[in-house]
Amino acid sequence: MSLALLLALVVASPATDSVPEPALVELRIGRLASRTVQAFRVSDRALLPLVQFLELAGIEAGSDGAGGVTGLAHPGEIPVAVSLADRAARFGTRRVALAPGELHAEAGELYLDATRLGELLEVRIVTDWSDLLVSVPDPESLPVAVRRRRESARAALLRPRELAATALPLVAPDRSRWTGFVLDYSWLVPGSDPFGGASYALAAGTDAFGGSLELGLGSAGRVDGSWLGVWRTDPRVTQLRLGDGTATGPRSRSLRGVAATNAPFLRPSLVGTIPYSGRLPAGWQVEVYRGGELVGFDSVAMDGSFATELPVLYGENPVDLVAYGPFGETRTISRTFRVSSALLPRGRFEYAISGGGCRFAPCRATGNLDLRYGLSHRWTAQAGVDAFGRDSLGGLWHPYVSAIGSVTNSWTVQLEGVQRAFVRSGVNYEPSLNLRLFGEYTRFAGGVAQPILNPLHRRSQVSLSGFYRPDPRRAFFYFEGSADHATSGAGSTGHARIGASVQLGAVRWLPYARVEREAVRGAPATTRTFAGFTGFLLPRAGWGKLLREVWVRTALEMEGLRRPSLAMLTLARPVTPTTRLEVGVSWMRGLRGASFTLGLSSFLSSVRSFTTVDAPSGGPASLTQLVQGSVLYDRGAGSVSLVAGPSLQRSGVAGRVFLDANGNGRYDVGEQGLPRVRIQVGSVSAYSDSSGNYRVWDVVPFEPVEVAPDSLSFESPLWVPAVPRMVLLPEPNRFTTLDLPMVIGGVVEGMVVRGAGGARQGVGGVGLVLTERRSGKRRMVTSFTDGSFYLLGVTAGEYELRVDARVLNRIGMTAGARRFAISPSGEGAPASLEVELVAGED
Repeated sequence: MSLALLLALVVASPATDSVPEPALVELRIGRLASRTVQAFRVSDRALLPLVQFLELAGIEAGSDGAGGVTGLAHPGEIPVAVSLADRAARFGTRRVALAPGELHAEAGELYLDATRLGELLEVRIVTDWSDLLVSVPDPESLPVAVRRRRESARAALLRPRELAATALPLVAPDRSRWTGFVLDYSWLVPGSDPFGGASYALAAGTDAFGGSLELGLGSAGRVDGSWLGVWRTDPRVTQLRLGDGTATGPRSRSLRGVAATNAPFLRPSLVGTIPYSGRLPAGWQVEVYRGGELVGFDSVAMDGSFATELPVLYGENPVDLVAYGPFGETRTISRTFRVSSALLPRGRFEYAISGGGCRFAPCRATGNLDLRYGLSHRWTAQAGVDAFGRDSLGGLWHPYVSAIGSVTNSWTVQLEGVQRAFVRSGVNYEPSLNLRLFGEYTRFAGGVAQPILNPLHRRSQVSLSGFYRPDPRRAFFYFEGSADHATSGAGSTGHARIGASVQLGAVRWLPYARVEREAVRGAPATTRTFAGFTGFLLPRAGWGKLLREVWVRTALEMEGLRRPSLAMLTLARPVTPTTRLEVGVSWMRGLRGASFTLGLSSFLSSVRSFTTVDAPSGGPASLTQLVQGSVLYDRGAGSVSLVAGPSLQRSGVAGRVFLDANGNGRYDVGEQGLPRVRIQVGSVSAYSDSSGNYRVWDVVPFEPVEVAPDSLSFESPLWVPAVPRMVLLPEPNRFTTLDLPMVIGGVVEGMVVRGAGGARQGVGGVGLVLTERRSGKRRMVTSFTDGSFYLLGVTAGEYELRVDARVLNRIGMTAGARRFAISPSGEGAPASLEVELVAGED
């Protein structure tokens, strides 16, 4: 028999109240670490070997040479000291005085009372002399628990992230018939002429041939129509649009024709990985966190070097590099990595091609071919050609080439050249979210009659902008500015603006100053200067019931020092949770008197409404009414619903949550619908009604979305989803039908026991593994203090219940497996399972 078992079965003889008696005990730190150590017993108290306990808890410790113990707890470098001479213990700023009998020294080892040690470290230490066990039930604050959490995070990082998503069942929509229709509408009605002056816009969409078929109509008489198809996994063509749309390439424009590309419909935020290396003492470990999530780690080699790959997203990537020493010492380095949205992942090639008739006046036909390639994680190259066909003038052919790259982490440059159009260079400096500087210079080509890419006939243009936040902790305190200067054959124009933002109590002020300069050839230049501010007064609780929700906005602008040019005051207050009332007065130089406005905005679930009344001084008042919304038709349910929209090129999921009595996974007549079940579809959710029906709208089409019922909303703890989670590919402009079957789960309960002197005794803290024998799916459960355990919601199947092999190895015992089956009705599990621990052999 193992030594641990023999010790557990020994009935320790009572010790005297004051003389420490040696005893072998198992020292256990939760489920994280354990060790058999020699301790001392004084009455019912345990004196523990201090250095061994601290090392087991993850605290570096050793003798101080004077009979005491010193150590250092990480992270935070918290000093630990226990003095034999002073009979006192310290942990950081915490001090615990020790009474006689609570500290004992023998054979060069210092022993401390378990209760006082728990007070020092602020953890609960439990002594059980019947089992010769001293344990820390909740060690989460100890360094060993911090290290174990880091190890768990590393294991999760090493596990393929796509495994969970790919393992989920993928539900393909039924494309065999037409199933849905959406209609977006907008109607603007002036009160003075509600019929003759009204304007409207309609946009209808449906699913057709696996894509989005759309038709638009406006009061101006323009009709637009298009079809969009998306194939996410096709490496050749991912998007194809026929009909009205926009041209491909860096300069979008309206066309009626065809466009195709292999660029993703919804570009992933993850760009790729970038290498990061450095040097630290040998034996250390480096972990990289982004937003509190572990994204990379490495161990320092014997030569002191380390290297890791950091996954980066488009935009700002603030990361913390945390280095851990052998005993938990920490060093933290904060870095920020920027990735321009124009960059492609390394080795990624994308093309786009489009052609068709122009939907605007300057040209008759247009075409584009655009090629992009990710040269590295820092550079992306682009090349292509824009072509324009014109009636009376000759056609235009504009080949172009460009490159954008990150010279360093903070500097981004862009170079672009377009034949017979312009050359452009830009520099962006952004070391953090709190500082950004941008400059761009463009030189335009001449000699092109009626140029399309230079409609203002400019010769050159310089643009500058900047942003600076002095204190990152104060988000609303910053400075910003911009300047622009352009030249043409007729002269030059320029403007500059500088502004700031400051929060003073409940008021946010945005002062600014701007300069406008215009020089026309043959005439003196004119310069105008303006200064002003905009102020926001946030609601104040002390204003009383009527005014405490009032939001105030004011603005004032002066030309020069004595000539006001604009003044405005607006007050807004919510009337209901979905309706807001606004009143205001404004004045502008050049207009006769002040103008008064009254507005009522309603944001309902079915419609958006904006009512505005304008009353200028000396003129008649006018009223306008704008109504916007969407109509959704679901053929599968035979229903029409109204939403606020817009809904074109959006998607929905609808179905029934029901109790699958026969376990066939399909809804059959007579099966019970389950009410008030929350269904999560991506970032959107809805509750099932009294019949179990649910509807979720405003889901991104063509992209996989996870669908899962929320178990916290189940009325019965025995309800179990037949499929806990699944992935759906929603189709555009329609509801995709997805029924969610639920089954009744069984209850597995019992006791973990062991024989002790002819009687059975419950054993707590024993890990059990329940395995479904056909699928291999496993569930874990741990016995309570009295040895009991239970599992709810165990679905139908054949099961095997075993004690975790790691537990058996640790305690030196064996236990047999229990097998049973559960029927679809949740029955079949034994009323009370008994798992017996049996002494093993050495």
